[in-house]
Amino acid sequence: MNEERLKRALDVLVSEPSKRPGAGTGTILVAYRMRDRPTLPSLTPCHVLMTAYDAEHPVRLLIGHSPKPDDIMVYAFLGRRRLDRVLMAMAPSSSSFFHVLADNLCQDQPDTGEVTEAGQVDPEMLQDIFSLMVVAYAERRSEWELVIDGLASSFIALASPAIRDRPGRRGPDELVALLLTEIAAHPESVTLHGLAERFSYNPTYLSGLLHEQCGQTFSQLVREQRMLRARQLLRDTELPVATIASMVGYAGTSNFHRLFRERFGESPAQVRARREGL
Repeated sequence: MNEERLKRALDVLVSEPSKRPGAGTGTILVAYRMRDRPTLPSLTPCHVLMTAYDAEHPVRLLIGHSPKPDDIMVYAFLGRRRLDRVLMAMAPSSSSFFHVLADNLCQDQPDTGEVTEAGQVDPEMLQDIFSLMVVAYAERRSEWELVIDGLASSFIALASPAIRDRPGRRGPDELVALLLTEIAAHPESVTLHGLAERFSYNPTYLSGLLHEQCGQTFSQLVREQRMLRARQLLRDTELPVATIASMVGYAGTSNFHRLFRERFGESPAQVRARREGL
């Protein structure tokens, strides 16, 4: 990491006014000098990452040293709604990463985690990843939010072996939130039995829970996500309709066309034609 570039980015963050994290989406970084600790913005459920920087030499680690008044603390508030889809998609159910994510997902408080065995993680790597986030946020170049999503995912994955698991079985609301996240992330391939195996529950129980909490069957929930994704692809890409149908989980186009018209009251071709006419 280029130290001068990092210092410029930190100066930008310190000079910016604090903002309020959005309800589940978006990314906000807040920085302040240790002598000027502000009131942090009110927090909605989000992933919270933080680190402190030496004001004179920010590439140095402050581990084991008391921060000075000019040193800089940075908080990263990362909207869960978008980031959790990325995290859930990349986490094998057998990994500690998955269990940490699953235990923290949809809590009402910010998820900061608690590192209990620092020897399991590499602090220099964590600091480097965080510094890249700081620079990407301050410079805001093209696709900067996607860059931060990827860096934050790497940070959480790297730290996960040292984050304490929360014991106990998830409540119904948390479990439903996890199931809906999985359905939204993988509507083209998700199955009820696959979810039951991933979360160690009986398929019949999960089916009944979804219907009770959401008022829809598992199949209806999957179909809704498939249709929403298909409409987005029709609007945002030039892919053939048959390719889009396959991408969202349909082997042929006839059933896809019927379900799409039932859901939106128009055909895929009409959606695309209206976009092209704008």
